[in-house]
Amino acid sequence: MNAPHAGKGRPAPGLTRRRMLEVLGSAALLPFAGGLAGCSTRSRPEAQGDLDFVYLGDINQRAQFEALFAEFNEQHPEIALAASGKSGSWAQFVYAVATQIAGGQPPDIVQIATEGQRLFASKGVLAPLDDLIAADQAEVDEYYDDIHDKLRTWTQRYGSPDEHTYYVPGGYNPIVQFCHTELLDRAGVEVPDDGWHWDDLMTAGRKVKAQGAFLMTVQNGYWHDVLPWLTNNGTSSLDADWREATINSPEAVEAAEMARALVKAGYAPDPGGSYDPPTLMQQGRLASFHDGAFGIVNADRIGLTDKIQVVDFPNNGVHGTPVGWDAWDITDESQHTEDAWTFIKYLMSRDAGEFYARTGGTIVPARRSVARGDAFLGGAPRGSERLVDALELEYATPVPSPERGPEIQDAVEEGWLQVVSGYSDARSQLNRTYDKIGPLL
Repeated sequence: MNAPHAGKGRPAPGLTRRRMLEVLGSAALLPFAGGLAGCSTRSRPEAQGDLDFVYLGDINQRAQFEALFAEFNEQHPEIALAASGKSGSWAQFVYAVATQIAGGQPPDIVQIATEGQRLFASKGVLAPLDDLIAADQAEVDEYYDDIHDKLRTWTQRYGSPDEHTYYVPGGYNPIVQFCHTELLDRAGVEVPDDGWHWDDLMTAGRKVKAQGAFLMTVQNGYWHDVLPWLTNNGTSSLDADWREATINSPEAVEAAEMARALVKAGYAPDPGGSYDPPTLMQQGRLASFHDGAFGIVNADRIGLTDKIQVVDFPNNGVHGTPVGWDAWDITDESQHTEDAWTFIKYLMSRDAGEFYARTGGTIVPARRSVARGDAFLGGAPRGSERLVDALELEYATPVPSPERGPEIQDAVEEGWLQVVSGYSDARSQLNRTYDKIGPLL
């Protein structure tokens, strides 16, 4: 196995506890045992113990992951894989894994979505993958040839602080709308293939409300709820370089006002509740919910797959969607580098992509050959190819995730909730959110 190595041009170790707390913005975190980089309080013997893989997945997703892990062990019985799933948002996941690493318990591989890629790569806790990739260049190139090039270029642009490669990109998730066609037909509402225009939402909401149901939901999740409104009005929370906040742009204010109008009119449930949108749809109380590929799983869970049509998220004349993607890495202190790379190569394989998709995977497969095939789209609701089109037709933009992204996410979610709940007007509140974000950039 390879010993830990610093890597040319990487950040120096010794990040202080105070600085780490500032970076992650988290007084609620457990105390850190020293800095993140090069400061582990335990030393693992070479090639001893299991290969530790940490991923984000709630109890509903773990069954699919565990099936994937079992399939890997069928092919590689010589590698003992110890995988653990953590629940919550990506920001919460980043906090939890950072605490684990700083406490001297670094996993070998961390599944990191867009929200945490720059943060982790910039703190010196990941090993460069350049030599491993070069040793298996043909295999890696075959994978890259089958995925959208932006997954590779975005991962390098946004997730690398230097000239090295720290991640191999995996599957992705844009946001689309899952519409209950029977309920909408009863209400006399047509579902456009390319999604509703904002001008049509109030009329559609009024008709659906007359049937005793809500048109859609309005919440404050960063990727899931806020960014779809922004990107479908030609803006986002930050600029394309993630250096300047745009959360208070005229387009952002207009988007927040549109979302608030749906709540105020009673066409969406009050924000902040703990309701489950697919369950509301199953009960006949919700005409549509928005999600990534997990919406396919939920459509099956509520038994409405054949009654759901997938369309784009409502737009104001410009189509857009936030997109986040998984990435796989190897931690700098891993003593199982070769085993970790073997697992990452398995995750890149067509077999793994098809297996995970068929078992109900909750992400769009990175490989085009899988995403466009029966393993992913077979048995999915009509129009599910929209999830693939978002990237292929190039109207998806990355979830803005600078180094202090978790703190920015918290600020945006807090401010957006104030607006859509009616506690503050959009312009004043988003100006305050802008002021909070500035020092974090």
